[in-house]
Amino acid sequence: MTAIPRLRRGLSLGLVCLGFTLPASAVADAARAPSARWVEDPYQPHETVGPNVRAGSAVGWVIHDDRTYTALGGAISVGPRLGRFTLEAGYIFAELSEPGPSARVHGYLHRLSANARADLVRLGSRSLGPNSMLAIYGEAGVARQLHRWLRPEDGLAARVIPVDGGRSVAVFGFGLNLDHRLEQPRGFPARVGWQLGWQLTASDRVEPGSTVVCRGAECVAGPTMPRAPVRDTSLLVTSTIAFSW
Repeated sequence: MTAIPRLRRGLSLGLVCLGFTLPASAVADAARAPSARWVEDPYQPHETVGPNVRAGSAVGWVIHDDRTYTALGGAISVGPRLGRFTLEAGYIFAELSEPGPSARVHGYLHRLSANARADLVRLGSRSLGPNSMLAIYGEAGVARQLHRWLRPEDGLAARVIPVDGGRSVAVFGFGLNLDHRLEQPRGFPARVGWQLGWQLTASDRVEPGSTVVCRGAECVAGPTMPRAPVRDTSLLVTSTIAFSW
């Protein structure tokens, strides 16, 4: 009589073990394949393809109507990365002040640009370390530069200021782009980088410009500025943090 209970227990244990080894159970426990964007080898080649956003600071100097101003502000750019090439739409806002140790602000600069950038030299992870890349780049583009000039405050001496307006400029630049790749990105971003760039602009030879003489809010027509001996130029150094996904 004791053999039957033992047989039943043996059959029950066998069915339980069989349930854990069925093909359906094995498929259910299989590990999910990693995302295609995951990096298996931190030293594998860098694939820089996808949307890119940069934001940071801009500082330098601007020559307008043969006068030099110190520029300090911020920059933001967006556009796709296509391997070694990047297309960007950018915006720079800068405060234009008296050169040297002066707090006098003369006006503001707004620049809208469209640039194309190319990585001329690349150093990959085997030179810099896991998942890191350094690129030396060059860029060129066109921009529309707008100026807004401030009137002197009440109580200050009258001064001659340019009339608000805008000019089209050519943009040339170069710089360094340090890029770090995330091995297992879970959405945004897949890459984080830092870019240090020098951006030079130049316009066509400046035609005689109109000015106004202002004392506080009251302004009258001023002398016409002569043709400037040099082109309108600027040199801005940008330091930006970049995110790609």
